[in-house]
Amino acid sequence: MNIPLGGGAGTVMKAGELFERALLGEKTAYEKWSLLNHEPIARFGYQNGITAPRLQKFLLDVFRQLHSQLPADYRDEQEAETALYKIAVSHLPVHCTKEQGSDDKQILRFEEDREIHLLIQELDEEVRIPLVLFYFHNKSIDELGNLLELPSHPVDNSIKEAIVTLQEKMHLQNREQVEKRLEFLGASYSRFTPSFNEEELFAEQETETSIEKAAIEPKAPVQKRTVAVIGLSSLFLLGVIGASFAMNDDNVETTAAAVENGEINKATVKAWKAEYKKIKESSPERLGITPKVYEKLEFVQRADEKFEKTLKKSNIKKFEDDPEALREQVAKLMLAIETPKGMLEALDQTTMEESETAEFMQSFALKTKELMGLADAVLLEHEDALSNAFSHGEFSAESIRVHKEKYPKEVGALVDSLNESMLFIQPHPTEKRFLTRRNMELFYSNQLYMQDIFGYQYIALLEGEPYFDGEDLLLPVEEMAFHLTQIERYLVDAAKNSNEAFDEFEEIFYQAFWLTLKGSEANPVFGSDGVVKENYQEAWNNLISDAANPLVFVMLPIIEEMEASGWRKSAHYDALAYPDISTALKMEQNGELAAKLPNGDVKIKPAFVDMKDFSYDQTKKLYSKFAANHDKSILKDVPPLDVLFMYHYANKIKDSETMWHLLAEDKLKPSIKEYKKEWKQQPDIAEEALWVEVYGDSLYRRKDELYLEPMINYQTENGRMPPSTVLVTKRDHIWLVKNQMYEAYSLGGKEKEYENLIASLYQAFSAEQEEALLESASPGEIAGVFLKAAEEEDYTTMYALLEEPAKTISLESFRHQVVTLDIPDFSSLKNLIFTLDMYEYEDDQRRGHVQLDFGSGSPESYEFYDFGIVETAKGWRMSDMNAY
Repeated sequence: MNIPLGGGAGTVMKAGELFERALLGEKTAYEKWSLLNHEPIARFGYQNGITAPRLQKFLLDVFRQLHSQLPADYRDEQEAETALYKIAVSHLPVHCTKEQGSDDKQILRFEEDREIHLLIQELDEEVRIPLVLFYFHNKSIDELGNLLELPSHPVDNSIKEAIVTLQEKMHLQNREQVEKRLEFLGASYSRFTPSFNEEELFAEQETETSIEKAAIEPKAPVQKRTVAVIGLSSLFLLGVIGASFAMNDDNVETTAAAVENGEINKATVKAWKAEYKKIKESSPERLGITPKVYEKLEFVQRADEKFEKTLKKSNIKKFEDDPEALREQVAKLMLAIETPKGMLEALDQTTMEESETAEFMQSFALKTKELMGLADAVLLEHEDALSNAFSHGEFSAESIRVHKEKYPKEVGALVDSLNESMLFIQPHPTEKRFLTRRNMELFYSNQLYMQDIFGYQYIALLEGEPYFDGEDLLLPVEEMAFHLTQIERYLVDAAKNSNEAFDEFEEIFYQAFWLTLKGSEANPVFGSDGVVKENYQEAWNNLISDAANPLVFVMLPIIEEMEASGWRKSAHYDALAYPDISTALKMEQNGELAAKLPNGDVKIKPAFVDMKDFSYDQTKKLYSKFAANHDKSILKDVPPLDVLFMYHYANKIKDSETMWHLLAEDKLKPSIKEYKKEWKQQPDIAEEALWVEVYGDSLYRRKDELYLEPMINYQTENGRMPPSTVLVTKRDHIWLVKNQMYEAYSLGGKEKEYENLIASLYQAFSAEQEEALLESASPGEIAGVFLKAAEEEDYTTMYALLEEPAKTISLESFRHQVVTLDIPDFSSLKNLIFTLDMYEYEDDQRRGHVQLDFGSGSPESYEFYDFGIVETAKGWRMSDMNAY
């Protein structure tokens, strides 16, 4: 559960290189080695009751004592690690206090974790220390015996005693439940990354008091309510302070001196300090807050602390051989102290590596979160005065800015500062008050982030925050389902790049998921009839329709049981615990979850088929065997590409019956009679395609089904080719084709069959307006009649071809609407193509769209018109004209 001494793979090697030099007592090497190895020791101290502000002194005492024993004959770092833990154990009584840590809520953000953490502190030392080392530092019983200088048997008994005590105090049923809670606590501990001022190891010894004052706070994400520390009064400027800060020319070194290449001298350092001070002095006014409040902001304190540490003589000396590395650090610090708008402006003038863009956005996220907390406090304090902004049911920050004399001055200052803070104000979704969100619009025009998949994902997540307040979701539950799937994908994709901002969204994901599943007092899940409300049903189904494995793993059994009971009950839902989604996410990040899902063992072997060398000869044998009686068991474990070519071979020889049997069962699959009636032969893939390819990433999941969409490259791209056939498998390793309707017609050539049919259908229907005339017409034929009527300016027939829900306006209003639209003439068409939308809608209706081509057939002349068509009880009909 812990991070081993030496950190990850990249730092282990560095620690190894430093180790021998550190053993010889070389101070610089020992400082660096200590910095690499301090986190487990700091966590060990915290786990045993040392409060976060005292950890710096604890670490200094431990690492100083180890250094005082050098040079020592340690065979490897494992022995040095044991020595460190022995020293740490001896120093616990000196640094432990009985007081509860004031920052426990920042470090341990789950109430369940804080509960068991406090219970561990209450354990006697002789049982607490073995428990902590065994469960959170992966020490075996034998290792513990050596470390604590005790026989193995009493060590084992101490751990058992600790477990029994925790089980009783938490009223749990068995040891397994206690160990599960300890596992979750260990995950929270691992996210705690305490800092260490290693340069103080050999500095003049300071008093405990002065050290505690200078101690670096642990890296816990900024809490939204920073104002709890700062206070609610006079957060924002109540008047203009004056002109932006301007430094005395006698004290300013030019910016050029700070950024020039070469040796770093006193002038360079002085220029850096001047530039940093200039940004700091001007920022409070730009952010519209008082200097006193600004100085208490955590991002300011962090930046100041790091800036001072970076420009210490001892630190600068370390960069004598690599001055550019120090310049990069200072440049990041300048961004760290900048306002959010200042950060964005700097971003537009620089280039960054992918790792640097992630660090930049994390800094931006935590900074704006803190400023959102200040802004929300002001909005809450003046909510009565701001209630007038709702007078007409609408709100805009601009209206407050224009009429700010009507509101408290602090509100006006807040609104004026929104641009610099990169925030905006919007009404609370359920209460008559306001809240703030980030304004991420300008980031979407930044190529640096648009080309970075993680960066793009992260921007979208930041834009949606906050997702909930202390009591309920701040978004409709159906919409929250979409956001949860996006957050989940980010957490899965970016798991290897975990950082402070990543951890923040991990916590958001858990809390938002819980509210989406369990509801709130204001928005209960179950209606008065005991049935899950429809909006929750929709949201839960969305959670497994376009999600990664963790949400599917947790939600699938719940939904299956709910559906079976008429959405009244589910044993999995009743047993759902808050940490369950966390467990699923961790399993996915470790590559352990896919195998536990339906068809989790399905693997796709990459394949590339060059169609110029392709022949159906290899398909015919399997096809003949299947076509004899359409026994699907014959297809078990058959590669999906073989099924794809069987489907296309059946199309080539016009065997629509076998094509129907190769279709997967779903709500949209027509009866075999309907399918054969509306069947149209598709272009032959063997003649039209250049190549077909599948690869591992082609696979994706929806609910309990796996989907595969082969890539098909056609010889011509004029829109007449069908979209790639989608294959699907459920639980049986049998790949089938997702139901797909497709029609393609060429017009203006020698073959006039389609054009003659449309003319005949139009003439009959426009004269009689008999619905029965069109009952068996295909979507492509209905679209053709509609366009023919448009060409004839026959608005009555056009109106009759609309589905009923689209007829919300009168015929006369419809005529005026059509006149303003650029609906093409039927006689000018080159190609008309209909494609079925394969999404399964809640109303179980089949929908599709029509593409129209007026050009020469080349990609440049192809035009797309999204003419929606829907299947009704009367046959296919055109959907709402506004969609055109």
